[in-house]
Amino acid sequence: MARSDSKQHLLLKIGGIVQGVGFRPFVHKLATELDLCGDIRNESDGVTIHIEGKKETIELFCRRLKSETPPLARIDTIESRWCDVEGIEGFSIVESDAAAFKTAAVSPDISVCENCVSEMRDPGNRRYRYPFINCTDCGPRYTITKTIPYDRPNTSMAKFVMCPTCKKEYENPLDRRYHAQPISCFECGPSLRLLHRREKWEAGSEESIGAVAQLLKEGKTVAVKGLGGFHLICDATNDEAVQRLRERKRRPSKPFAIMVKDVETAKKLARVDEMEERLLTSKERPIVLMEKTSPSSLPTPHLSDAVAPAIDRIGIMLPYTPLHLLLFDDLDIPLVATSANLGDEPIITDVQELIRKLGHVVDAVLDHDRDIVNACDDSVVQVIAGRPQWLRIARGVAPMTLPLEKRTGKKILAVGANQKNTIALAFEDKIILSPHIGDLNGIEAMEYFERTVETFTNFYGFVPDTIVHDKHPLYSTTKWASEAAMNDERLTIVEVQHHYAHTLAVMAEHSITDTVLAFSWDGTGYGDDGTIWGGEVLKADVHGFERVASLRPFRLLGGEKAVREPRRVALSLLFELFPLDEVLALKNPTVESFKPSEIKLLHQAWQKGINAPLTTSVGRLFDAVASLAGICQHISYEGESGLLLEARVSDVKKNVYGLPVKNGVIDFAPMIEELALASTPDAPAYFMRALCDCIVQIARQYVSLPLIFTGGVFQNRTLYNMVLEAFEEEEREILIPEKIPVNDASIALGQAWYAFHREEK
Repeated sequence: MARSDSKQHLLLKIGGIVQGVGFRPFVHKLATELDLCGDIRNESDGVTIHIEGKKETIELFCRRLKSETPPLARIDTIESRWCDVEGIEGFSIVESDAAAFKTAAVSPDISVCENCVSEMRDPGNRRYRYPFINCTDCGPRYTITKTIPYDRPNTSMAKFVMCPTCKKEYENPLDRRYHAQPISCFECGPSLRLLHRREKWEAGSEESIGAVAQLLKEGKTVAVKGLGGFHLICDATNDEAVQRLRERKRRPSKPFAIMVKDVETAKKLARVDEMEERLLTSKERPIVLMEKTSPSSLPTPHLSDAVAPAIDRIGIMLPYTPLHLLLFDDLDIPLVATSANLGDEPIITDVQELIRKLGHVVDAVLDHDRDIVNACDDSVVQVIAGRPQWLRIARGVAPMTLPLEKRTGKKILAVGANQKNTIALAFEDKIILSPHIGDLNGIEAMEYFERTVETFTNFYGFVPDTIVHDKHPLYSTTKWASEAAMNDERLTIVEVQHHYAHTLAVMAEHSITDTVLAFSWDGTGYGDDGTIWGGEVLKADVHGFERVASLRPFRLLGGEKAVREPRRVALSLLFELFPLDEVLALKNPTVESFKPSEIKLLHQAWQKGINAPLTTSVGRLFDAVASLAGICQHISYEGESGLLLEARVSDVKKNVYGLPVKNGVIDFAPMIEELALASTPDAPAYFMRALCDCIVQIARQYVSLPLIFTGGVFQNRTLYNMVLEAFEEEEREILIPEKIPVNDASIALGQAWYAFHREEK
């Protein structure tokens, strides 16, 4: 063994997010500072470092490598071994063959960093007020990438030729902009243009950012191009402006997200706790859902009631691009910042498409000529019991890479669900979850899905040998997978039940393979018996599941129509419990919302099962309670009844509603009967308590199993808080989705996790 003060040589192989995120210049700087020799190069699965010097100095280098990792980098694995000394002089960054990058993880887009903001604010800096300032630690990544490796020629920055000064920065390993692919300045980079809606769309000659600020002050709506698409922006304090946007976009009540200048403004509009502030100001800059402040407590600024009508939550984000920050230099008002799209279509990225589809909605468009290659919406998160719960992973968060515990020889493509769709790829030693694609309810959405599949398969030179899909025969993703199998007989096609996939996704996040008890509650999922599931309790591992409990089945009157009319769900439950004449005699909001003739006709459909499929959905039970409590009879967006119920939850500590469990059936009858005969303002709180008590009752039958709570129902903060509090004293192991969405956006991950372990079965 060589003496500790003699020269040693260590080989390090590092996996994770370590390419295109400033990791190589960080290593170069650290090695040079410690007077170590060697080199670093990108490889197919990360980076390889050769390092020579005194052993104790190399060990210090390794410690600092992990403790001082650049903000965008993430080390998942480190393999090391001592080798023969080679006598390397100095430390260098070695260029690698482009083909070696085909499995390197693509980094998400990241909000502008403080260093760049400082430069942009400095009148003496050459990038003063430059709206596209960026460096290795921030700026666009995924949205400008055509293929990997993530080099400028493979991005939409390829058409912008670097000026000599930018090129010098780009090529200097000690510069913060070393290999920052979107590097540019006023001389060589993208530029803005403002288009006005007059007799025809035309560019204005005025200073575009100042002109947009003036238009917003005047109550106008402007489309502004961000990192992953256009936002529709207007003054969030102007009732007329917000209502006009709702009318033009045909969005009657679904909440709008808002963008505010800084955290101080956010705290005037919402109750911001420590974790929420951390998320608001994080490099990901997501939309954070928080509790509204009382309008009378902090009257300035006062949000329009039309921003998030009738609910107690507000979605807030901070500016995340230099352009947004420059806009707020001229404004001191909260702004509605909602995705520019039509209905369930994807966010719009091209100015001509925007004018064609939304020209009647906006008064002006602030465009720029850095093309968006891959659309990407804003990420959405909320905090429950001090932990983040993601509702949408997109800008700043996805593509998300999760390490596998061992390598796989398969190439698995999981195509997800129909609502809140994402896709997942499993290969080598990782699973990659795509950003939010959306609801696949139309041609444009399916085209976007197919483009996303093409994007990710191109990124990684990926030709799937296994495609995993949901069991629902009418899902667009199921049909797509079937067509793929018909066109390629070598493909293995695997189907995974919806609620089992929800469970598997949480297991994947926590790398769990053993048996768990999962409460998988949502609105809709195709069950193994051909009915619509949604209130399932599963005893599951990575090879299969047993359905140990479920909500008592009931009919959805009118099928899909019942999803938009909570009163139809409630009426169906009344038919389950009372004869027709007694239903007609009831004095409650549900019955009073129908004409007697309508009730009689729907009763016939219920009796014969005509367009009235069976379901066990807890999500639909929320609808029924909202109707019977007189809170809403119709909804205009998914989950509205749950939000309205949550906004009306009183502070009760008891449960007066029965929700008994017998022989694996959760019986809603006692609760619905009481609610039908005598509603109370405390009904929403009693309902949540009944659900929580039911969960505790079932969980106590399986005391040795870790618990999982997943599915869209657990987006309800009140219910989730109650459940977590209930198990605190029992010291049960609870696996909570903290990185992945709790809703259908994680289905693809669960599908991939199942297919990965299917090899071992």
